[in-house]
Amino acid sequence: MKTFIERIVFSGLAVFLAACGGDQGGPDSGNVQSTDSIQSSTSSSGKIFEKDIRSKPCEILTTEMVARVAGVDAAGVEQRSISTMCLYSWDGGQAMLGHLRAGKTIKSARTRFENAYKTQTPEEVQESLAAIDAQIKKQNSAGKTDVTPEQAKLVTGGLGNAFAGGLQFEDIQGLGDIARFETTRTETKVFDKTIVSYSNSLNVLISNLKFTVSFSLDGEPKLYRDENIALAKAVLDAL
Repeated sequence: MKTFIERIVFSGLAVFLAACGGDQGGPDSGNVQSTDSIQSSTSSSGKIFEKDIRSKPCEILTTEMVARVAGVDAAGVEQRSISTMCLYSWDGGQAMLGHLRAGKTIKSARTRFENAYKTQTPEEVQESLAAIDAQIKKQNSAGKTDVTPEQAKLVTGGLGNAFAGGLQFEDIQGLGDIARFETTRTETKVFDKTIVSYSNSLNVLISNLKFTVSFSLDGEPKLYRDENIALAKAVLDAL
């Protein structure tokens, strides 16, 4: 199973998609949690979602729903689809619904979720990045990817600096079966300026379906917990 940091790298490099494990046909890897929540095969929702839901983010979360959360006129919210994500923007803010994934079973979906969205220490982040560098080097040597170790290092090195403080997730109760809000604070240096930002993403699992919402406003970087929860509730109501 891929950790959160691994997912960022692999999506950015667009390689090793088959290694994501489980539902994409690749082998599972990494440490698997063994908590009761993972082992459970039941859900608060009796519905099992099909894989084609990945293509419907803009149908699930409408501009009107986003506008209500943002407190703006729906006519001023622009909606556009990119792959399995739906992006929303308005004067002063932006939102997103994406990363929808319907697992084969509730149990496998929970296992994947727990491994992907868990708090990591700075040391654990660096270990994950080092493992990714080693894997890419091995794959490149075997001719299984065109991505060079040098290209990968540019990505992992930048992420290592940005996530120098580790990864932090906060459990949100009463939202789907499991919900985790990312509270990670990142710092990115651009020339002589340090840019501080927050992911402001909320990851939710309901039955065998995982999705992510994100809400933020322009200006001073801060956490928008309430707004992200409101977006997630709107999505759950629409499912």
